[in-house]
Amino acid sequence: MLVFCVGVLVLFNTGQVVNKKVQLNNTADAAAYSAAVQQARAYNMVAYLNRAQVANEVAIAQMVSLHSYMNYVITGARNSADTIQVIGIVADLTIVGAEVGAALQEAVTALNEVKDVLEGVRDAMQGGFTGLITLLSGANVAYSGASEFLLLEQKAEIPIVVNSVIKANTKGTGTSNDKEASLSAKSLVLLESQMLTAQSFVKRYRVPNTSSTGVRTTADADRFKNVVMEARDGFSKDRSHDLFFLKRKGGTDMEGYNRWVGADVLSLDFSLGLLPGVQAPLAWGGAAAIKNGMTTRFSSLVQPKRPWKAPYPSDHATHAAYGGAIDDSISGWKAKEEPATPNASAAILRGYNGLQSYDDVNNDKTKQYASRTYDNDSVDLHVGPYFTVLVEQKMADVDTSDHTRMGGPHDGSFVDISAPDKAQNDKMTALASAQVFFSRPRELFPRTSDNDYRELGSLFSPYWQARLVDTPATARAEVFGADMIP
Repeated sequence: MLVFCVGVLVLFNTGQVVNKKVQLNNTADAAAYSAAVQQARAYNMVAYLNRAQVANEVAIAQMVSLHSYMNYVITGARNSADTIQVIGIVADLTIVGAEVGAALQEAVTALNEVKDVLEGVRDAMQGGFTGLITLLSGANVAYSGASEFLLLEQKAEIPIVVNSVIKANTKGTGTSNDKEASLSAKSLVLLESQMLTAQSFVKRYRVPNTSSTGVRTTADADRFKNVVMEARDGFSKDRSHDLFFLKRKGGTDMEGYNRWVGADVLSLDFSLGLLPGVQAPLAWGGAAAIKNGMTTRFSSLVQPKRPWKAPYPSDHATHAAYGGAIDDSISGWKAKEEPATPNASAAILRGYNGLQSYDDVNNDKTKQYASRTYDNDSVDLHVGPYFTVLVEQKMADVDTSDHTRMGGPHDGSFVDISAPDKAQNDKMTALASAQVFFSRPRELFPRTSDNDYRELGSLFSPYWQARLVDTPATARAEVFGADMIP
C-alpha cells in the first residue's frame, strides 16, 4: 500500500511539473513574441509617419506647381494682350485695317479682363495654399518628433509588456500554492541590452534646419530629399512639352531642404536655314514655398545649375532643374527675375518648415541591394533585433505534493512519504527568443517595379513582423552563465 501511495505521489508530481513546464514554455514564447511584436509595431508606425511626411511634401510640391503654372498663365494672358494691342494700333493707322484694329482692341479688353480674373483667383490661391502649407508642414514637424519619441519609448514599454504577459499567463487561482512566474533578473539585464541594440538598429537622420538659401548638403538629408523628389507626381516633376516651334518647359524641385521652387516658361524657338535662330519669350511664371524669415527674392531661391540625379534602380536619369525652365534663355531669365505679375511677391507661399529629421534603418550603404530572392531566412539583410526572455518560478510555488502536504505534515506524527522536489537553483525556468524581421506580403501588396531586386527593410515600408527563433548561444550563455543548461 505504501508503494502504491508513493507511486501516486510521483505520478501526481510529474504531472504537476510537466504542466508547469508547459505553462512556462508557453509563457516565455508569448512574452518574447510580444516584445518583438511591440518593436515591430513601433517600426511600422514610424514607417506610416515617414510616409505621411512624404505625402505631405508631395502635396506641397503640387501646390507650388499649380501656383507657378497660374502665374505662367497670367503672364501669358498679359503678354498676349500687349502683343495684340500693338498689332491693333498698327492696324488702326491704316484705312484698310481700321476694322481689324477695332476687333483686336476688343480682344485686348477681353484678355485683360481674363487676366484680372486670373489674378484674383491667384491671390485667393496664394492665401489658401499658404494656409495648407502651414498645416501640412506643421504636421510633418509633429510626425518627426512623434517618430523619435515612439522609438525611444520602447525601452520602457517592452519590459512592461513582457511582465504583463508573464503575469497574465501564469496567474494562479488564488486558492492554490501556485503563484505567478517572473522575469529572471539576468534576463531583464539581457533584455535591456537587447533594447539598446534595437535602438542602434535605427538611426536618426538629421536634416539641417535653417532659413539660409546656401545650405550645405549632407548625405543624411539627401536620402530623404531623394525620396520626396522621386515621389513627385508627373506634373510636378516635369511638365515640359513641345509643339512645333512652341517650347514649353516647367517643373518643381526641392532646394536646400528648406524650400520648394517651381518655374514655367513658354517660348517661340525656331531657325530658318543659315539664319540666326529666333527665341521669343511668350509666357513665364514661378512660385516657391519658403520658410518664414527666408528671403523672398525669387532669383535667390532658384538653383538652375543643380540638376537632380535619381539614385534608384528604376530611375538613374539626371533631371534638369525645374524641367529646364530656368536656363540661359530669355524666358528663363524672365521667370527668375519676374516670376509673377504685377509683382514678384505673388509668387511666394509662406509657412513651409522644410524637410524634417527622420528615423530609418541604419543600413550599411554597401548592402542596399542584393540578388533577387523570396526566401526571407536566406540572408540577414531582412533581419532586425531579437529579444530573449527567461521565465522562472520557484519550486516552492509549484503545487506538488511536497508543497501541498499530500505526503504528510512533516512534523513526525505520520510516516512521511512525500517526494521532495529538486530543481537547479530550486527554480523552474523556460527560455524563448523572438525576432523582428521585414517581409512584404507579396500576395496582398505586390510591388509594381524593381522586381529584379530584393526589397530591404526600411522605415518607409510598414511590413515589419515578428517570429519565434532559436535562442542564440551568446544569449543562452549570458542568461544561464555557469549554470548553463541545454
